[in-house]
Amino acid sequence: MHVRLKMILGVLVLVIAAVIMLPRMLNDKEEEPEQPAAEEPVEVVEEFQEIYLFTTDYLNMRTGPGTENEKVRTIPVGEKVRAIDYEDGWYLIEYNGQTGYSIEDYLSELLEEGEPNPESPEIEAPEETQEEEDTGEIMKTIDGILLVNKTYGLPSDYYPDVNSEAKQWVEQMITNAKDEINKEIIAFSGFRSYNYQKKLYNSSVETDGEEYAQRYSAKPGHSEHQTGLAFDLGGQMKYWLEPEFADTEESVWLAENAHRFGFILRYPEDKENITGYAYEPWHFRYVGEDHAKKIYEEGIALEEYLLGE
Repeated sequence: MHVRLKMILGVLVLVIAAVIMLPRMLNDKEEEPEQPAAEEPVEVVEEFQEIYLFTTDYLNMRTGPGTENEKVRTIPVGEKVRAIDYEDGWYLIEYNGQTGYSIEDYLSELLEEGEPNPESPEIEAPEETQEEEDTGEIMKTIDGILLVNKTYGLPSDYYPDVNSEAKQWVEQMITNAKDEINKEIIAFSGFRSYNYQKKLYNSSVETDGEEYAQRYSAKPGHSEHQTGLAFDLGGQMKYWLEPEFADTEESVWLAENAHRFGFILRYPEDKENITGYAYEPWHFRYVGEDHAKKIYEEGIALEEYLLGE
């Protein structure tokens, strides 16, 4: 009996001791000082400096940095854009008054064939070598119109960029086409430098042969695109630079209305023996409204209008 009582008393003592000590043990554990968290390194973000870049291929401009974002427009090859910001492989760019994102893979600070960007303060404009081809008679102007064809050419350092007046009117023409026929027309090629045209012509010769290149591609110094007054226009991309474009509603509208905005269809059908180039329903040249109207109404080529050929 005494033994059992002692055992019970012993258990009670242990229970009481545990009740007294447990809160103290818990408080001691809670009061242990915490180890200071390791400081994360501060990332230094450099401010993006705006630069001018050139497209090295047809380039999509999108509403955000990623291919899942909606396409705003397609920018032609060899066009100059202003890079405003950069994010994870995508530039925020400005082109012809529109802003959007384009992937960096097809943008370069250099023009094709290694021609430096003349807008860059760190790069001097290119000095041409004596290896350039003879461009024939240079800078032929008649009645205020610059004539460029297989006979009359431009010097290699002639770099006017896109003519501001022509740009204004081609944009107005595109706007009117949208209003009148509800079709989207894109100026997918504008100004080209001498060096860039040289690359295009050599590529055409390598791909399709000299005879084809002579009909559809101008030699460097003989391209109207170097004047800054010519544009290649198109609707759906699949018809760009294709003869089938002539059968589209966009092409018909352009042929019948371009003169209202000072443009002429530069290489009309059945005029190859005069212009030197095959029919190009996409190539339009700015000459001003008065001249364009006369050329359209008479149904003649620019050479016939200026030279009486």
